Amino acid sequence: MVSSEEADIALGPLLVTVLRAEVVDFTYPLRIQYLKLLAGLGNPEVDPWGFLMPLRPVVWAAILTTLGIVLTAMILLSSFILPKSAFPNIPESHVLIIVRVILQQDIGEAGRWWWYRLVLGAWMIMTLVLTRSYAGNLMSLLAVRHIPQPYQSLRDVLADPSASLIWMTNSTPFFFYRSAASSIAKEISEAEAAGRILLQKSSDFQTSINTLVKQGRHAFVETESLMKIVTGEAFSKTGSCDFYTSSEGFYPNLHSMGGQKYSPLVPSLSRRIMVMAEFGLIDLYLKQSSPNSSMCARPPTKVTVSLPLAFTNLWGMFVVLTGGYAVSLFIFSTELLTAHLIPVFQNVMDMIPK
Repeated sequence: MVSSEEADIALGPLLVTVLRAEVVDFTYPLRIQYLKLLAGLGNPEVDPWGFLMPLRPVVWAAILTTLGIVLTAMILLSSFILPKSAFPNIPESHVLIIVRVILQQDIGEAGRWWWYRLVLGAWMIMTLVLTRSYAGNLMSLLAVRHIPQPYQSLRDVLADPSASLIWMTNSTPFFFYRSAASSIAKEISEAEAAGRILLQKSSDFQTSINTLVKQGRHAFVETESLMKIVTGEAFSKTGSCDFYTSSEGFYPNLHSMGGQKYSPLVPSLSRRIMVMAEFGLIDLYLKQSSPNSSMCARPPTKVTVSLPLAFTNLWGMFVVLTGGYAVSLFIFSTELLTAHLIPVFQNVMDMIPK
């Protein structure tokens, strides 16, 4: 209607596109937004590998490095300071001693030299602080439940064959992604062919969000402002945050009013819109027009519970323990087999004529 001069201004806000800009003039943007994903929060889950979390990989690497430094210091000191005849078995016992300390096993080193006891004492103090810190953090982490938020990007949803995307019918971003020459566009086309893309009208969004999205197998694709309105209405009804918004944004959107080509109303409105935007009036209006829109902006990813420890909390530890026993049994069996086969092999070699 604006392009055919039946109307002077289209209030919108309208998404600015190249095709539309060819027939109308757009005002200063009312807002600039990104598309994001809205998905349902999962139930709190136990991380069975949580016993690895008290120490980051960098700390584990630092422990191994320090262990190597202590071993090197002992070997060097025993080689250059001690007489060759004194304690000839020291280098062979270094590894076992420092490993026994970090495993909190007993050692007897009363007859060692003072420098040896000094290095060993420093290693014992470091491992004592480390193990006590680890134990305290571990007990805290065992009381933590993690709330999964698996879909943080379009690719996360497309990589899950059981997940589907909900788009607005005839939306410009959907047609853009479906026709773009990129890998993500190809994946979206394949997902649409597999029936994993649902196109719905805006009037059906609330019903779909409270059913399909809340179940956790669908993700809703829309602008941040619309998501705030939808989640605000859901929070007003239920009083709980059942959804989360993806951390990754994509497809930036410019929303503006549209006027006739070369109309003097467009620059006049642009100046006023810019003032309103700079003073934050547009954001204030959007916030006041949708109550509770910010209540679920950042839902918690972890919750703390007070429950007895169960096998579901600790089965990762038992896996490590069982794996260690299996490896040690394999090595022990290999040693027995080797000890048995070496004499047989020697006898066979002796029987071969030279």
